[in-house]
Amino acid sequence: MTTTALITGGTSGIGRAVANKLAQMSIHVLVVGRNVERGERTIAEIRMAGGQADFISSDLRDASSARQVARRAVELGNGHVDILINNAGVYPFGPTHETTEESFDKVYSLNVNVPYFLVAELAPLMAKRGKGAIVNLNHGCGLWAPGMSLYGSSKAAINLLTKVWDG
Repeated sequence: MTTTALITGGTSGIGRAVANKLAQMSIHVLVVGRNVERGERTIAEIRMAGGQADFISSDLRDASSARQVARRAVELGNGHVDILINNAGVYPFGPTHETTEESFDKVYSLNVNVPYFLVAELAPLMAKRGKGAIVNLNHGCGLWAPGMSLYGSSKAAINLLTKVWDG
């Protein structure tokens, strides 16, 4: 049975590099992104190199879109997702007093809510199968720097969730 990996933010940067590497390891990669052109280009390049890949178009804006992506991933993965890589994120700079409620909600929706609900959908299926892996990408660089309170706090939330998740 083929191993399947779901990678959010997989059409550029770290997510795309991860998708390419996993595809080279004969893992079926499901790349999630909001830009269809980049997604199709990513998938085409993986397939040209002999890998197995599919694109799921989504802007991952809330719990509902996370659930839709999870359901589509399970379909494309022939009933399972073995690896979830929560990579998508947004990182605005700016002082707290200049942060709008809209910006705050956007950051927490993508950086915290979406990974939370992807795990809520996929971890029970992994547990039922007796295997699976969830990777929450994060970095420490700049999390506590001036102007990074919003991004840093969202990533601190994911760090804590990663430590305490019960599946």
